[in-house]
Amino acid sequence: MKAINEIALNLLFVAVLTILVCTVLKAPNVNAQEQGPSTLSLSGEELFIQNRCVRCHTIGRGRFVGPDLAGVNERYSKGQIVKWIENPQQIYQSSGKMPFNEGYPPMPPMNVPEAQAKSIAEYLVTFNVPQDRAASGMITGQVINKTNDGPASGVDLTLTIYMGDKPTGNKTLQSDEQGNFSFEGLNWDRSYTITVNFKGTQYSSDKMVFYPKEDTKILNLPIYDPTVDEGNIRITESQMIVQVEEGALSVADIALYKNTGDKVYVGGKELEDGKRESLRISTPKGAQNLNFIHGLTPEDVVNTGYGFASTLSVLPGEKRVVYAYGLPLRSGTTSFEKTIDYPTESFLLLVSESNNNVEVQGLKGGESVKIHEESFRKWIGKDLKPGHVIKIELKSPFANGEYLTWGALGLFLLIIIGGVVYSSVVGKSSDSDESDDKSQGVGESRQKRLALIKEIAELDDIFEAGQIDQQKYTNIRENKIEELKKIIRRLR
Repeated sequence: MKAINEIALNLLFVAVLTILVCTVLKAPNVNAQEQGPSTLSLSGEELFIQNRCVRCHTIGRGRFVGPDLAGVNERYSKGQIVKWIENPQQIYQSSGKMPFNEGYPPMPPMNVPEAQAKSIAEYLVTFNVPQDRAASGMITGQVINKTNDGPASGVDLTLTIYMGDKPTGNKTLQSDEQGNFSFEGLNWDRSYTITVNFKGTQYSSDKMVFYPKEDTKILNLPIYDPTVDEGNIRITESQMIVQVEEGALSVADIALYKNTGDKVYVGGKELEDGKRESLRISTPKGAQNLNFIHGLTPEDVVNTGYGFASTLSVLPGEKRVVYAYGLPLRSGTTSFEKTIDYPTESFLLLVSESNNNVEVQGLKGGESVKIHEESFRKWIGKDLKPGHVIKIELKSPFANGEYLTWGALGLFLLIIIGGVVYSSVVGKSSDSDESDDKSQGVGESRQKRLALIKEIAELDDIFEAGQIDQQKYTNIRENKIEELKKIIRRLR
């Protein structure tokens, strides 16, 4: 991982916090009767899948990124297996050897709760390899043109084969007259993605692995006719959090874009190297240390005079983009502007405050809101038109170091993920949390925090795409949120 300076780290922290503002507001409103069984009621097999063990291990199907776990009880006791699942770093430290097994990468921190680790261990030690299992796997499905709701025939598909993150080969074929396809003879000890190129837009599936008792994966691949008309692009929610740091401002932006049409928007304006502007994203003059947190990567964007442009096609439905940047903080008055690029249904601005020396033009509000005894100021806008300008002025008390601590912003996150934005009480860390903190470093906890937030965002995308049922989505999400709360408390 590339080293980044302290300001960039702070920007990253703000931005990953704000991911959950959107994801929680978008999470389904499920009451206690509708939630179904808790995470702990999931079987050991379900927990083995949910906790991503399948991403590195097979059971009786050969070496993968990690060792085959068939017969693992012959090498380790059940208690040792639980420790491997809970905290492999502790085993590495006690043995003075990492990785423990030659020829494999070290096992990353999984942050699996003890009760779940025991269920997974029980599943592993009692697993019986099926005698009638298939010799190889198959991924099959149908390509559907969602613009006309018909099968897409003669479409080129590419199956990319991975060992870990490294591509090791590919297979190609065309869909038949009914849009059907089938990739057969697939090894268990690999992961796979399917890519479709259709009329200038590339569509890719999530990376897939075969589950312990799974021989066939079935999926539908939606594609769309393209359009260069941006009339169906709008923003349903936009949120901006401004944090004052010594010598700089940290700004995090979230935008929930929506393509309300039935065609993929490929961009109407040509940029460099044949790329097209699919989304305009304006940033204030002087923005620096730009970090893309969700929805975009540096490879997806082109810098422009107004900020940057996304070159990724915009599919029908919603697309969440989260990014962060810094702005210089002057000794007198610091002012900057946010320009609205698309019709925006709702805009929320939150500025950390230690006094009232913040002025905003272009939004309504400005009242203080209390979040766990810390103060923020809030402004809102409704049905904003493209070209609308929001001007923010921060006066000198901020430049004198009177800024809100990151710990308070961490509390803000906990309140948001609890579902009550402006009034809540966050419980103090338990003794077990404090004990856990002693056994793992801050750096490790930060890595876990970032990984969990990305997983939650990816999980929400999968749910929105209809690839997971609501009960399983709710159970998995609640578990990850609880894990995240603990890590945030440790880092306070």
